[in-house]
Amino acid sequence: MSRKRLQPDLDLTPLIDVLFMLILFFVLTASLLQGQISVRLPQGQGTPIGGKPAVIEILPDGRIRFDGAWVSREETIALAVKADKAGRELVLAADRKVPYGNVASLLETLRRSGIQDVGLGLEGGKAP
Repeated sequence: MSRKRLQPDLDLTPLIDVLFMLILFFVLTASLLQGQISVRLPQGQGTPIGGKPAVIEILPDGRIRFDGAWVSREETIALAVKADKAGRELVLAADRKVPYGNVASLLETLRRSGIQDVGLGLEGGKAP
């Protein structure tokens, strides 16, 4: 006489719930990370800027981001001039490991392009 083996019934509902929660977590985390400055700013106190400024980031390896998009130095100047003409504030946020000469050179190029007012991004607190 042959016996029928009962196959275990596997409920996938909890697995689907967990996967849905993980997807939701990663989507929300990714959306919150957008718009953050990815450089370590020098310490200092400044005046907060109202509105949504155009942010130019210089990373330690020399790469440049303008409002979160990777750009070349020439594109940075063109985008900065366009933002300045549109009335947006400009903020230069250079990592503390970027040589001062690189920051000064970019500021000088912006000044020659007709931009006179560029804020420097600082991390809150007192300067050492």
